[in-house]
Amino acid sequence: MKKKIVLSLIVLSGVTLVACGNSEEKTEKSSADKPQSSVSKNSTSKTSETKEEKKEETSGDFVKFAKDATFDGKMLKGNTYSVKITSNKVIQPGEVGNEYGDKPVLAFWYDTLVSPEYNESPAINPNTAWLMNFTAVQDNDPNKVNKLKVTSLPDTQFLDSQMAEIKPGGTVPNAVAYELSDNETPVTLTAGSIVGKEYGKADFPVK
Repeated sequence: MKKKIVLSLIVLSGVTLVACGNSEEKTEKSSADKPQSSVSKNSTSKTSETKEEKKEETSGDFVKFAKDATFDGKMLKGNTYSVKITSNKVIQPGEVGNEYGDKPVLAFWYDTLVSPEYNESPAINPNTAWLMNFTAVQDNDPNKVNKLKVTSLPDTQFLDSQMAEIKPGGTVPNAVAYELSDNETPVTLTAGSIVGKEYGKADFPVK
């Protein structure tokens, strides 16, 4: 009997990460506190140039501070990591990606991008980056907010990478799926911080 492939739900305790970034501005050490390096000036200069080039290439994917995070329906921009939705689709029961469910699901494919400047704890992985920032709702109940449940991983190619630690400046793809409660009502995807601040929302049709 085939086993059901379930997306791991992660509970982080003691994490001070605030929706894609740290809430405080980093302070740099004074030159007196920095250790002396024996690396030649020429080598240091080349390394600095490479870092600057990489920083310029990715700077448009991030905001300066966590409080400035935004979500436009395609990309959640944070200051330590960002999440870019690359595609989405409804998968019917029995189809690839929803082989074991009895209800249709709305699946999202996305990239998690980590800032080249991020070198702190906790490490960022694709699974947690999504779950800590997004909620999905089908507004089809007159009495309560109908938050959708995360269901099985809709793309098995990410089985071994959904919890991978992303290097500074790195990008790792992943997928997530929500079980739909009807086939008509659009799904509202909202991005926000773990303390309740909303950064944006967008509707996705399910027909």
